[in-house]
Amino acid sequence: MLELELIKNFAIALVLGALVGLEREYAQYRKRGHDYAGIRTFPLIALFGALAAYLGDIIIVWVLIVAIILMGSLIVSAYFVTRDKKKHHTGATSEVAGLIVFFVGILCYHGELILAAVIAITMTIILYGRSVLHTFAKKIKRQELSDTLKFAVVAFIILPFLPNQGYGPLELFNPFIIWLMVVFISGISFVGYIFMKWFGEKGITLAGILGGLISSTAVTTSFAARSKKELGVYKALVLGVILANGIMFIRILIEVFVLNRELFMEVLIPFIVLALLTAIISYFLWLNAKKTKGKVELSSPFTIKPALKFGVFFAIILALVKVADVYLSSRGVYLVSFISGFADVDAITVSLSQLAKGSLAMETARNGIIIAALTNVAVKGGIAYWFGAQKFGRIVVGVFAALIIVGVTMMFLI
Repeated sequence: MLELELIKNFAIALVLGALVGLEREYAQYRKRGHDYAGIRTFPLIALFGALAAYLGDIIIVWVLIVAIILMGSLIVSAYFVTRDKKKHHTGATSEVAGLIVFFVGILCYHGELILAAVIAITMTIILYGRSVLHTFAKKIKRQELSDTLKFAVVAFIILPFLPNQGYGPLELFNPFIIWLMVVFISGISFVGYIFMKWFGEKGITLAGILGGLISSTAVTTSFAARSKKELGVYKALVLGVILANGIMFIRILIEVFVLNRELFMEVLIPFIVLALLTAIISYFLWLNAKKTKGKVELSSPFTIKPALKFGVFFAIILALVKVADVYLSSRGVYLVSFISGFADVDAITVSLSQLAKGSLAMETARNGIIIAALTNVAVKGGIAYWFGAQKFGRIVVGVFAALIIVGVTMMFLI
């Protein structure tokens, strides 16, 4: 290892240790922590970890092993000393943080700087959010905890064991992909519930925007299901769906820009107009939603039944798209684009952007992407109408109908 790189790694270990130490010092100042360690001790712990790893590397590994044992003994001793001083203190947050900072120093020496930084920053955020996390834990209801465990089972126990491969004719059904959509829709609902607990109706908007970065269809399905349970916030749910759809337009532009700059100039005006129209409509919906007053009763954050229904719907549509791609691709790009829009716009966007670099005409590629996007908007309108509350569905369908009319008009005029 070069000397300059070694110094850099040691310096980063010190900085990350100081970051954690700064938070612990602040906690002591705010009377939220105890006198175990602060802004000086934590950087030294990180430096000790890096130095122990260095000496273990150049001399013998037992140096590192002894350092780990010594560090653990010092932290355990500090815990008992602190507990004796303040008998009401039984937690070991700072002690565990000190041990983690020690290993962060070891990671820094070995050049795992990104991992070390992620661990240190995440730990600092958790430490800083102590009061928020404790308050959230105290207010959580029995049903909410039960639903959290159910979601954990669905996402982290069932999903990893499903085979990620196609089955049946043309490999139409992939259990992993289908269940992944179930997990994602449940996750959007779960995150939206948490945001709403913390931020009120603004949390729904935030969840819609973040969800739209991945799948605006999943956001629509999740929020439609919630609109039947939480009638008092249907306007905020509508706003979340509209914003998620607007994010889809921006996402398409980014994908085309990365893959095909010439095609990007062809699709720029149509999708910018659609995104701006979405922003204008969203602004007026936001003004209208602000006028709604009253207490909102939140229901269960875990909505597996609507997610399962959409999973079946997604599997059927995905199978139809694959069949169309095999048997109809030679008969017309527009037909394939229309069918693809029922399930996903990203796949057809990427495909047409690549094909437009070769023999496919730019106008055909542009129109194909627009058709897929507008078809997807129409599908989301149908989901909102059939799966959501009546008022929720009507507003979403009205807004999406306006976007489709504008999109089709621009496709013929430009």
